[in-house]
Amino acid sequence: MEGHLSRHRDPPNDLRRALDEGRLFCSSWLFLGSPATTEILSLAGFDCLILDREHSPGDLDTLYHQLRASKVPVIVRLAEADAAMAKLALDAGAAGLAVSNLETPQDAAALVQATRYTPEGTRGIQRLSRAADYGLGWEGYRRGIGAAPLTMGLIESRRGVANLDAILKIDGLDVVFIGAVDLASDMGHMDNTAHADVRAVITDIEDKVIASGKTLGGLARDRQDATAKRQKGYGFLTFGSDALYLRDGAVSSAALAQDIARETAR
Repeated sequence: MEGHLSRHRDPPNDLRRALDEGRLFCSSWLFLGSPATTEILSLAGFDCLILDREHSPGDLDTLYHQLRASKVPVIVRLAEADAAMAKLALDAGAAGLAVSNLETPQDAAALVQATRYTPEGTRGIQRLSRAADYGLGWEGYRRGIGAAPLTMGLIESRRGVANLDAILKIDGLDVVFIGAVDLASDMGHMDNTAHADVRAVITDIEDKVIASGKTLGGLARDRQDATAKRQKGYGFLTFGSDALYLRDGAVSSAALAQDIARETAR
């Protein structure tokens, strides 16, 4: 049955619509496993958040609490296109999935299939999931976000770059995100994304993704970098993370306090 209060009664897919229209999509990362910081960032004005499940603390309960806390769509980043983990994240209410270090077209196809219900994909049906408002919003969910959750693959290695042409041919892969830090490391230039060889490879990735018609994504370091990337053709940018905001804010405040202490010392 369809509940009259279901948030899926009219089934929009705002993530996909925004990308299809070519609007710049602004996001931020969640690394702390905290529902409180998730809620704060979701109120800050971002279009969506990316909840990391590769490097971050937390279990399935934590994931549910973070998704409940967010006021904007959340993409869950997995370490690999694992169908079981994908199913749990989507049933919990993720609006899409991102997979780290996409290296082959088979990886890309597995990601897409993990988000699609059988027989088109490998996702099983759970009509009582949180994503479907515990059954009260099933019809709206399956016609909306549930029909085609957003998919994002991160290119972070030389192997992924070598197979990029084949990866870009996979239907249903929406966003190709350049993981410049890991890519630089894999190329032997750890912590040096500005190295000429790394920049050349990144430029090649950018050109191929844009030409393919898929959405190009990446990290924006600052306003200048974000403007340059947008002008280049990026459609999905991330701006920092909960851990970064907390660290930098704390360091800034502590430095200010120490300066005042020194200035007023007698």
